[in-house]
Amino acid sequence: MAVGSDAHPFLSVVVPVYRGENVIGPTIEAVEGHASRRGWEIEVIVAAAGSGDRTPEIVREAVAAYGNVVLLDATSQFGKGGAVKAGMAVARGEICCFIDADNGVSFDQIDRALPLLDRYDIVIGSRYVTGGDPGRRSVARTVVSRGGNLLMQLVLGLPYADTRAPLKIFRRDVAKRLFGASRLPGFGFDSEILFLAGRFGCTVHELPVRWDPFEESTVHIRVEVIRSLLELLQIRWNWLRGRYHD
Repeated sequence: MAVGSDAHPFLSVVVPVYRGENVIGPTIEAVEGHASRRGWEIEVIVAAAGSGDRTPEIVREAVAAYGNVVLLDATSQFGKGGAVKAGMAVARGEICCFIDADNGVSFDQIDRALPLLDRYDIVIGSRYVTGGDPGRRSVARTVVSRGGNLLMQLVLGLPYADTRAPLKIFRRDVAKRLFGASRLPGFGFDSEILFLAGRFGCTVHELPVRWDPFEESTVHIRVEVIRSLLELLQIRWNWLRGRYHD
């Protein structure tokens, strides 16, 4: 397997983070350790939104320790989607991926995804295909997750069992194309990227993954449901209005 070059490292890992002082250090260590064992040349792009905690300080320590970590100020990007888009814009890797700051879908699971990029443009982690594991979730969040996925299928025509598992891997040209066209700054960006992938003729494979988050989100469920529905409608509206430029 290629290990990259000075111009293009083998792999770019984008990590969006907000108030992540308790998780971002161990996640960077896990990524660096796994890449080192595999002999991969990588870069880790931490897109951090200002939150007043120690996240930037911890990342700066990693920058000094590893030399291949980039701290990107994503405060002005207004959300996870904006942070990932900003990270992908500067990514140099031959392969580009993003993971969550808590490493909820552990980075080592990328090993099974990489060989699939010989046949597919994108590989997405899925907790709900055979062999996947959604981990422990409250009943309410399980209902919201599965109901939201059904809405994505109905509104956007997405055929996937899981659009929001936090491990997605792209060939470099595909990542640049899709994130360059994306518009949503919030959590709905995953669905938008996969919607655009279908419209742009990209091939996608769902890979079973296990999910073990550091802690369950405190986002209000009712707010999350309303926001998710509005984002789906916005994606459809943007497409109809010709706002996505390939």
